[in-house]
Parts: sequence; C-alpha cells; structure tokens
Amino acid sequence: MKNRSITIRTGVFAAAIAFLVGCSSSPKAPSVQLPDPQNVPKEKWSDAMHVLTAMKISGQRDIPRELAESFADSAPSLSAGAAAADAAIAGASLKAPPSGLSGGAAASISLGLMLLSGSSDPAHATQVVAWVPAEEASSPEEASALALKKLEEARKKVFVKGMSKLPMHVGKYPDGHSRAYASLADSYAERPIPFTESATAAPSFLNSATSYGPIFIRDNQFVLDASKNGMTASQAMLLTSGHLPDWIYIYHPGQKLRKNSIPAAIFNHGKAMYFIGK
Repeated sequence: MKNRSITIRTGVFAAAIAFLVGCSSSPKAPSVQLPDPQNVPKEKWSDAMHVLTAMKISGQRDIPRELAESFADSAPSLSAGAAAADAAIAGASLKAPPSGLSGGAAASISLGLMLLSGSSDPAHATQVVAWVPAEEASSPEEASALALKKLEEARKKVFVKGMSKLPMHVGKYPDGHSRAYASLADSYAERPIPFTESATAAPSFLNSATSYGPIFIRDNQFVLDASKNGMTASQAMLLTSGHLPDWIYIYHPGQKLRKNSIPAAIFNHGKAMYFIGK
C-alpha cells in the first residue's frame, strides 16, 4: 500500500511538472523574477544551490519556498494519468516532499526551467563533479584517476546494453569554462588543464573533513549511453548516481521542451535535489 501511494504521488508530481511547464512557456504567462542567490541568506538556499556553489558554478537561481507554495496553491488539480515519463524519473527519488514542503509545492519545481540566467556557460551544461576524500587518495592525480574510475564502474552497471566508446577527461574546470584548456592545441586534442590542487577543507555537505576537489569529469557520455540503452539523459544520470560514491555529484541544468520538460536538478547517490529554497 505504501509503494502504491509513492507511485501515485510521483505520477501526480510528474503531471504537475508537465502542466506547469506548459503554463510557463505560454506567451500569456507572467514572468517571474527570481532573486539572485547573493541577495538571499545562505540558510534560505536549497541544498542544490549549496552544492552548485561549491562547484564554483553560477547562473542558477532558487525558487523561493513561498513562491513555490503560492504557485502550487493556485494551480488546478492534476491527474496522475497526465504524467510525463522524464519528469517522473527525475522526481522518482522524491518519495515524500522535503520537510515543511507540501506535495503541491514540490510539483512546482518545474519553475526551475526558468531559473537559468546570466552568461555562465558551465551552468548550461551537465557537470559530473567529485570531491575525493583525502583518506582515499594521496595526491590530486590519484584522486582524479579514482573519480574517473568510479564513474566508469557505475556506467558498466547501468548501461548493460552498451556504452559510448568516446573517452572522458578529468580536469580542473567544468565543461563550458573559458579557461578549461591551456591552449587551442590542447582544446583540439581534448587535454583539459588537470586538477593539481592539494586537499583542502571539504564542503559542509560531505562526510569527510578534507578532500580533493572540485574535480570535473568532462565530456560525460550520458546522452550517448542513454540512447544505447533506451533511456533519456535524465534517467541515465539518476540511475548512474545510484552507483556512485556519495562524494560524486551530477548537475543537470534542465531542458525546456514542448512536452515532458525536465527541471534543473543535482543527482547524488540515487536521489534528486531541486532548486527550491528553504
């Protein structure tokens, strides 16, 4: 009975996303001006925003909790039958709304599709980021190799019907960063600037005291891997995250489509975090 309740709630949640995205993309819908994170107390930030900031990536914004609640309360009721498959997978780990957040407000995370602002290219690209615990590596090079190894192992477990053969690379900067390569020749050769930093104090959301990071696993192959296995990219990210250590995070900027749009999220250890303030 409990599992059935979770399935129904997830279906309604996905249906709400599909409906709200349709509303937000309508030319008659009023625009929503979301606050810059720098103007919001950090205790009000979503967990997703804290992780993205630790990645040193800007350009994303939280939906204030009050706005999410208000928008959800004003939306008409929705049936689970209208659920969009991508949205259902993206929210599959949301077994229950976060503490203090109603189911209706959780549904309004589709507003996250309108969050991207500014000119930060990394915020518009999928990012795989690791903070390798200092006790698991003795150098930045070893930490980088371990992060890539963990991702490759997870891919083999998830994409059993085949994987992309294109190589991935580990670097100091995220995908889309203007300083990712030392020269044009390095860019053509796919030789990003390596991560060479010593271990430092780990972000507060990690279990370890010190870590190597953020380390970026670039040129991730989620789109090709997903295609070979009959999945969407968001499904691939969520499932892969479930086989990764808790110190690797996957950021998905969201995708606005005519149907079945996907909200921006950060996946970690098989769960999704959305940009809804506290």
